[in-house]
Amino acid sequence: MKKYEYKIHYLKLETGKPKIEQLTDTLNQFGGEGWRLNRLYGEFSLRSLSSWKGGLNLLLEREIAE
Repeated sequence: MKKYEYKIHYLKLETGKPKIEQLTDTLNQFGGEGWRLNRLYGEFSLRSLSSWKGGLNLLLEREIAE
């Protein structure tokens, strides 16, 4: 049976830089460390990236060796 570890990372969105670029840069950085996105949540609407305010919580997971 596989085992996983989890962590939550708060991604504070910076003004002046595209929000989707900030998200993908962060996910790629964590991906290089073996983490993958399990869930994305915060003050936003999935319909519009422009509605994201302040930041996002990223629930990350990665498989751990027994």
